[in-house]
Amino acid sequence: MRRRALLLLLGLLGGWPSASAFSQTITGDTRPVVLVLVPVQPGRPMFDLLARGVLAELTRSQDRSYAVYTEYLYDLADPPELAQQQEEFIRAKYGDRRIDAIIGFGHPGYLLIRETLGLPARTPLVYVSQDPQPMLPATAQLTVPADAADSYAFVARLLPTPHDVALIGGSSDNDRALNARIRERLRPLATVRSVTDLTQHTLADLRDRVAALPAGTVIVVGAGQADREGRPLSASILLDTIRPVARGPVVVTNDITIGQGALGGLIYRVEDVGAQAARLVETILQGAPPESLGRGVVASTPTLDASLLARFGIDPGRVPRGTRLINAQPSRWQASRPWVLGGLSALALQTALIFGLVAERRRRRESEERLAARVRQQALVADVSTDVANLPDGDLEPQIAAGLAHVGSVLAVAECALWAVESPTHPTLVARWRLEPGATGASMLDDALLSWAAPMLLHGEVVHVDDVSEVLEVSMPPTVARGTAALLMPLRVDGRIMAILSVRHDGTRASSERMGDDLRTVGEMMATAVVRKRTDASIRQQLDVLAHVDRVAGLGELAASLSHELNQPLTAILSHAESALTLLARPAPPLEDVRGILAEVIADNERASGIIRHMRAMLKRQRVEARRVDVNAVVTEMLRLVDHDTRLRGSSLDVQLQPALPPVRIDPTQLKQVLLNLVVNATDAMASRTSREAVELRTLTRDGGVMIEVRDHGPGIPDEALQRLFDPLYTTKAEGLGVGLATTRSIVEAARGLITAQNVPAGGAVFRVWLPSSPGED
Repeated sequence: MRRRALLLLLGLLGGWPSASAFSQTITGDTRPVVLVLVPVQPGRPMFDLLARGVLAELTRSQDRSYAVYTEYLYDLADPPELAQQQEEFIRAKYGDRRIDAIIGFGHPGYLLIRETLGLPARTPLVYVSQDPQPMLPATAQLTVPADAADSYAFVARLLPTPHDVALIGGSSDNDRALNARIRERLRPLATVRSVTDLTQHTLADLRDRVAALPAGTVIVVGAGQADREGRPLSASILLDTIRPVARGPVVVTNDITIGQGALGGLIYRVEDVGAQAARLVETILQGAPPESLGRGVVASTPTLDASLLARFGIDPGRVPRGTRLINAQPSRWQASRPWVLGGLSALALQTALIFGLVAERRRRRESEERLAARVRQQALVADVSTDVANLPDGDLEPQIAAGLAHVGSVLAVAECALWAVESPTHPTLVARWRLEPGATGASMLDDALLSWAAPMLLHGEVVHVDDVSEVLEVSMPPTVARGTAALLMPLRVDGRIMAILSVRHDGTRASSERMGDDLRTVGEMMATAVVRKRTDASIRQQLDVLAHVDRVAGLGELAASLSHELNQPLTAILSHAESALTLLARPAPPLEDVRGILAEVIADNERASGIIRHMRAMLKRQRVEARRVDVNAVVTEMLRLVDHDTRLRGSSLDVQLQPALPPVRIDPTQLKQVLLNLVVNATDAMASRTSREAVELRTLTRDGGVMIEVRDHGPGIPDEALQRLFDPLYTTKAEGLGVGLATTRSIVEAARGLITAQNVPAGGAVFRVWLPSSPGED
């Protein structure tokens, strides 16, 4: 009964499986099973850290899963009969299970565990110990170099020398063997003044013995598994016992007591021992023979508790590089480092923000400047286009020069000029503007530059010249010292190169390219205006010729009337001359009567001269000169030419003139021609009618101008003819030329007037000519 209770207790205390280990009870689990044996009871730091290291390493694998069991077996302080009971418990627990690998920590009995548990001899075993053991089949070894003498040697270099040393530890057979070896290694060291062995005492005695040691004695913790009375020991238990009374540094070999009062030494991490043993198991289970792995060694790292350095007079500057410091108090720099780094980061962020804002401000300012320049250039295009579109009649060059001055001031250039391409090799200067005073006519330098660039310009290429003097190999005259770079741009009108815009400035090729688009727009508008004005002049010249032809033809139709008009004054002159001769033949001629007759002769002569002058004015080609004209006066003069002809055609004129009409601006001869054409056409339209109604002509004010209406009572105008009535070379007369009404419309529109024709419901047609009034003086 007592034995059964003991086995139950061992089962409760000894089994320490992981979560994966419990899953091994599931039937059909094929995961590799790893049994971990530790000679320390569960709950003690050594057991927990070793088990944690093994489990962490084996569960880290992504490719394979393991079932891990951790068991307490063979405490060195246990009597042999308890060890046998533990073996029986392990055999009963794992007798029907497959064990794929075993890890044994520290106890030499683990070397025989396969025979003890009845496992196959080839079951892989990883044995971990402080002392290398003879190599056995299917066994890999891992050595932990936990030599307290080496730990002391590391610490001794930092301490004042010589000094006393005390060795503490356990009293088991294994403890005595290990501690004797440590003691023998300590004594010859030059830093050791004396070695006091305190390994044979109980815990109660150990406290008193350590309290009696001289101050500054270095305490070395050796092997300690059981004290003299067989009670279990560990480094933690030893340190807890002596810490309140120790007056010197404590040297250890593993990390369990670092931070609990031990100064340090050459330290191995207990958890790393478990992890390294687990890696050997993984290698073996992947197919590597255990014997091929040989003996591995657990690395030790120089480690110190930094919080104890000042207590034992150790200068931190003497600590070797690479030493791991635990509980290190941060230096002033380390303590303030987060704040400094934070401040520097904030400063860097603020600096970056400031630079970013400055860069953004500069970029925005540059964008605003570019936008402002673009707006100015667009405004320039709009202003120049408006000016060009509204150019008044007259000399074109001053208007173009004003536009070039506007361009030059906005673009900040030295010179602008517009050239008309009348000859491919010799462009003609239209207008020029210069920033600096100087001649505005074409110069030899202009001729040379245009001649040099002509082949490229006539092919539509924009020519950029960085330095005119280098291109032409000439010295720039003082008057053009500014603006050594040049831009020559061909300008197209209706697809043909009709002009060239030249610009000189102080910039570079990039400057020329930036202003290129706007210059092209402005230049082509100016070129269009030049071409339009010259075309208008040509058309007007042709119109003058056509009007002259029309006037000659019209006077031809009035030949009979003109002959009658001239015969009347000539006949009267002849009659008056004969009467005067008769009176003078008398002995006492009546001189007063003769004077009256001669006065009538003079009047008849003036009348005949006036008719001839009117005929010559109508027949003569003269320059068109628009001026302010009284429409009623022109109508009265025209009536003298057509009155007799109208009567000869069996018709008459009904004239109604509104008095005090505002003056209009038109050439009087051309206005007379317009009236003559309309009246003669109205008379012709009534020639086939039996009724002889009068041609109505009247003047009146309307819509801020003067309206002239000429109405006939003929058959009217066919509907299909109304749309083409004013087209050149279109006529409704059998013998007409189609010139009169086209010329009439051209004259009226040139005076900014309007002419219309429409049929009258009561019969006939009416032509209306409206001319705008021209207030002010010529």
